[in-house]
Parts: sequence; structure tokens; C-alpha cells
Amino acid sequence: MVDILGIVVALAPFLVAVVALVLLRRSALWAGFAALGAAVAGAVLWPALDALRVPGALLDGAGTSARVLYVLFGGLLLYNLLSAGGAVEAVSRYLGRLEPEKEALAAGVVVGAAPFFESVTGFGVAVVISAPILLAAGFSPLKAAVLASWGQCAVPWGALGVGTVIGADLAGLSFRDLSTASAYLNLPLYPIYGVAAVALAGGIGGVRRHGPEAVLLGIITGVGTLLTSLYLAPELSGAVGGLCATAAFLARRWRRATGVPGRALLPYGFLLVLLAVASGVSVVREALERLGPIFTGPGLPLLLAAGFTAVVFGIGAAETGRAVRGTVAQWLPTAGAVLTFVLAGEVVAGSGAAALLASAAGSLGPIYPAVSPVLGALGGALTGSNAASNALFMPLQVEAARGVGVPVEITAAVQNVAGSHASLLAPQRMVLAATAVGLLGREGEILRYAMAPVAVSIVILAGIGLLW
Repeated sequence: MVDILGIVVALAPFLVAVVALVLLRRSALWAGFAALGAAVAGAVLWPALDALRVPGALLDGAGTSARVLYVLFGGLLLYNLLSAGGAVEAVSRYLGRLEPEKEALAAGVVVGAAPFFESVTGFGVAVVISAPILLAAGFSPLKAAVLASWGQCAVPWGALGVGTVIGADLAGLSFRDLSTASAYLNLPLYPIYGVAAVALAGGIGGVRRHGPEAVLLGIITGVGTLLTSLYLAPELSGAVGGLCATAAFLARRWRRATGVPGRALLPYGFLLVLLAVASGVSVVREALERLGPIFTGPGLPLLLAAGFTAVVFGIGAAETGRAVRGTVAQWLPTAGAVLTFVLAGEVVAGSGAAALLASAAGSLGPIYPAVSPVLGALGGALTGSNAASNALFMPLQVEAARGVGVPVEITAAVQNVAGSHASLLAPQRMVLAATAVGLLGREGEILRYAMAPVAVSIVILAGIGLLW
């Protein structure tokens, strides 16, 4: 028998967050405290949940938040120093010469450049990198925030696929198998984001003029991702897919591709080299892991790239100090929202609320494949992390799939992809986007505009599950 009241209690943190952000138009910090309160209250008051695991969940959430906020600080500092040195303006001017029509530029960023950065960094750093460039290229703050959020459409391979690695391990699959199955499912989704980008940038007219190119770029990203997963290194699938689309975008404009601002791009290149060495060279990676969490992930490379930027552009101590103070002013309001939402997600997982939701979904029998992506999306939206979503729901999805006779590999891929795409709508990711464009406090507005392609993607995944 399905515990209806228990399901409502388990869903309460998510429902409270949506109501606060979208309907009441409250700030993300306010919504985060409300969601956390609902999660803790449910765990303490509802008999089917385990209140004794709440302290441990809060401790785990604090550790996760610390890692995310460390990366965010480095990303914001890098941006502020790049802006102080004139690099952001130089890149934006170049993009304007390369493609004067903003609709085409939006597609190139959303399914090309941004997926590349998301894949090599993760944690939403692509938002922090791409949103200011879009803003400087002439997009309104709201549109820049939404477009930058959609640029995370390669999240299954974010941070070189760490979330997919976790999902594969929990599903009993190899990393390559889950990556490849996820790449097949992602094939029709990239073009959706490309078309959404040109529609947001230029309306119906923009779709008529640049929709075909947006679809083509999305297909190129998807094919590049799939082939890399099949035949090269699955960890690099999203990065290579994004690079392929970027190369195709530039190839169509090669006559205007002169005057590349090499000095302005140098810090980005330096960052990529650091990330490649830290993640791709096993000796270096293992040495950094032994040194502790401060030295792993993209946080330290971002800080080093910020220092490199100050040296390359000759930014003095006074101007560097202003950049640091500006970064702290941007970072502090964001920190509270990220912390509260991550803590809420951990409490949902630790108290057993996630297990309750998955058990209810598994009781649906033949229509479970249509519900599976919704459950995965719920995990992504609650946690803001593909890794956390997979840790939350993958074991339960796999068991439910076996119970109703659905192939485990397909269910695992649906969980991985659905959770990834919905994670870009998580409140803490909305906070990143709002912070990057100066709209802190208007996260609900960004969320309303950003929902459409994610919802379409979840519907498509549900349809694929039913057809399978």
C-alpha cells in the first residue's frame, strides 16, 4: 500500500522550495531555510523516517557545501580579475565581430563552449565563466543567466564524469557502459537546448534564421560525446563534444575569425592545462588527493588561474584587493543559499525520504519507466548535483527496475541523464547564475525562464522509457 502522507512529507522540501522561489518570489536564501526546515521537520515528526540520521546528514552536507563554495569563490575571483584586466571585454568584442547576430552566438555558447567548460570543471563553474561573457556581449542579465544555466547540458560528464562514475558503481555497470548509454539518451537533448537558446535570444525570428544551425550544433555535440565515450576516454566525452560544436561554429565564420585576443584567452588556456594535469595525470592526481580536499577538484586551479591573470595583465595590489573584496561581496549571500539547499538534500537522503519516494515509484509497475526520469529529475533538482542525485536514487532505481523487468542499463542511464539536466534548475545553481549577472534575489525569475527545455527533456526520457 502506498503511503500517500509519507510521500507528501518526503516531497515537502522540494515543494516548499518551488513555492517560495516561483510563486512567492522569495530569495534563494529564504527558500533554502524553508526547505531545510521542512526536511528536518519531516525527519523528526514522521514515524517512517529516521531522525537519528539527521546530524550525520547535516555534517555530510556541510562538507559538500564547503567544496562547492570553494570552487565558486575561485570562479568568481577569476572572473573579477579577468574583468579588471579587460579580458572579458576583449573576448566579448571578438565574439561580437565573429558573430554579430546574438541568436547564433547564444547557440554556440549553450551547446559548444559552455558544455566544454562544464565538463572540465563541473560544480556549475561554466555558469560563472560564460554568464559574464554573454552579459558583455549584449544580452540582458536575465537572458545571460538563463543561457548560462542551459550551458550545463553536459552535466553527466561534468567534472570529468564524477557523477557518472558514482552512478555506474552503484548500478553495477562499467563507467564506459553507463557513459555510452547516457550519451545515446543525450543525443536528442542537445538540439533542444540549442533551439531554446536561439528562441530566447531572438524569438520566432531567431529560430527561423538560426534554428537549423542550432540543431546541427546540438547534433555535433551529441555525436562527439557519443563517439568519445565509445572509442576514446569516457571522462572526456562532454569536453570533446563541446569542442566539436565550437569548432563547427568557428568553421562557418572562419573569414571573421581573425584577430583572436590571445592575451585575453591565455588565462583560460592556463586553467585548462592545470585541470588536465590535475585530473589526467595519475601521479599528480594521487599526490593532490593525499594532500587533502583543498588540493583536489577545480577550486585550486581556479585560484591559480586568478593569480596568473593578475600577473599577465599587470594588475596591482590595490586593484587585486578591490577584486577580492568584490568577490567576497558576491560570494557571501550565495554561500548561505547553497549551504541550506545542500543540507536539505542531504537530510532528504539520510532520513529515508528518498527511499520512500523510490519505493512508491517502484510500485507503479508497467508505467514505472515513465516515472523513473521524474524521480531522477527530483533528485537532481533537490541536490543540484548529478553525483548526489545518483547517490540518492541510483540503488533504488535499479532495484525498482529489476522488480518490474526493465533493463538496468537503460534505467541507470535515465537516472543519470534526468538527474543531470534537472540539477541545473536546483536553487543553488540558480544562485550561481543570479550571482554571476548581478540578479541575486531574482532566482525564481531565472528558474521560470530556464524550466522549459529541462521539462521537455524529462518528457522525452519518459517517452523513451515507455517505448523501450
